[in-house]
Order: sequence, then C-alpha cells, then structure tokens
Amino acid sequence: MILQTTFDKEGNLVPQMNGKLITMKDSPFLIFLATIGMCSAVYVRSFLAQRGIPFGDVVVNQHMNYDQSSGMVKTINIVVDLPDGFPEKYNKAIKKVVDQCLVKRHLVEAPELAVLTNLD
Repeated sequence: MILQTTFDKEGNLVPQMNGKLITMKDSPFLIFLATIGMCSAVYVRSFLAQRGIPFGDVVVNQHMNYDQSSGMVKTINIVVDLPDGFPEKYNKAIKKVVDQCLVKRHLVEAPELAVLTNLD
C-alpha cells in the first residue's frame, strides 16, 4: 500500500491513497497511517521554505508492507520525491528533517498505553 502526501497551491497537506483524498470519513487506522507522511511533509515543507526552495512539486510517498497473518504493518518506507534540480547537498539534511517528525518518533519510541474505564 502506498499513501501519498502532496501540497496544494496554498501549501496545505493533501493526503491520498490510490488518487483518493484521505478524509475523516475513512477508517481511523488509515488516518493514523496518513499522519506519518503528513508529519514528514510538514518538516520537509519547513526545511525547503527556510531556504527559499519551492515545495509545490514535492511528494512524500509512504510505502507500507503488511504481515497478512496479523494484519499489522511490518515496515514503512518514507520516500521524499524531490523536484528536478533539487540541490543534492541537501539530500542528507532532508532525511534528518524527516527523522525529526514527532509522529515517526512516537512509533520508533512508542509510549506506554493502558486501557481504563471509569470504574477503575
């Protein structure tokens, strides 16, 4: 499965899967997955804007591999498609910027979760 995050003319995030906009009408799990690419795109947009580099043609592709037996995502590859003529000197920096994404960091260093009820 591939989720894509692009930018509209105003620089807003546009998350899509198979050419269809991902909205709150979709499953909570799909929204959750989309936030990984969206967060990455926000960090990339900020990096490029600070350097005066246009970000309109940037696409963040999120490739996910599932374990069919468990239904769980096993791997996620975030691929930042940069426009032609992008300064190669910033390639490593873009990767570091994406590594700062808080959504990604929360997956890597998952918080402890507990389920409670009001009767506890």
